[in-house]
Amino acid sequence: MIKTILAPLSGGDIDEVVLDTSLTIARQFGSHIECHHNFMDAGEAAASIAPVSYLIGPALRNAMDRLTERGEAHAASALRHFSDFLSANTIPTDVSTPCDSVSASMLQDSGKPVDNLCFLARHHDLVVLGRPSEASGIPRELIERILIESGQPILIVPGYSSSKLLETVAICWKDTAESARAVRAAMPLLRHAKRVIVVTADEGDNDNLRASVNGVLKHLAWHGVHATEVAAATRGHTTMDTLWAAALNSHADLLVMGGFSRGPMRELLFGGCTQSALSHGELPVFIVR
Repeated sequence: MIKTILAPLSGGDIDEVVLDTSLTIARQFGSHIECHHNFMDAGEAAASIAPVSYLIGPALRNAMDRLTERGEAHAASALRHFSDFLSANTIPTDVSTPCDSVSASMLQDSGKPVDNLCFLARHHDLVVLGRPSEASGIPRELIERILIESGQPILIVPGYSSSKLLETVAICWKDTAESARAVRAAMPLLRHAKRVIVVTADEGDNDNLRASVNGVLKHLAWHGVHATEVAAATRGHTTMDTLWAAALNSHADLLVMGGFSRGPMRELLFGGCTQSALSHGELPVFIVR
């Protein structure tokens, strides 16, 4: 079951997508959506922007004033987005004890945004995040830190929301512990999906791959999930590009995958599926390490 969803709001345009996606999932399980905005003061914002550290005197003061104004504007926008979301969907906020219907709350915080969100993420079943960018006000390292440090799955959404999130779910499968954990964590969503496919990329070990795919299909069946395999040949492309293409060609609405099977630093240096999924992609991605 997914009973608690953490939905960080940046105050940017991505907030609407984060809220709509959170609601799509919450309606399946009667979940509570805890929205969160972390006010970033001028000093913290300046530390993440290299050119500011070279400014002195009036130029530095002006830059700090602009950063403060931007932080206040983001905070006000996040509150407005939350209020509009409640009004549009008639969602109660005065819930003091667990219940079986959708509810929501808003938490405002300050201080170190990444540390605060990692702390909160550990106490929720799922974190819904828009891909970070400077324009959205979300630190760029946020997704990697939460993925590595929270121990909980995250759902990364692109710049659009879709009510068809659980129409077709594609599992990017490799015979790794990370893939197995991702399937286990995503099982509540897989049970609600109308169609589940297991997408694989031929990397040369066909005998092991065949046994592994048969194993995960059987495992899913025991949980009431009927899935089919979609096999794809890399043909000179990267594994992630192959998996993306196969998922898109199968009209997938959500991708499920394990993260950092080779470790964060090795993936950063040499590339990998996780880095590709975090930096770009046309589909929402459910990922867990």
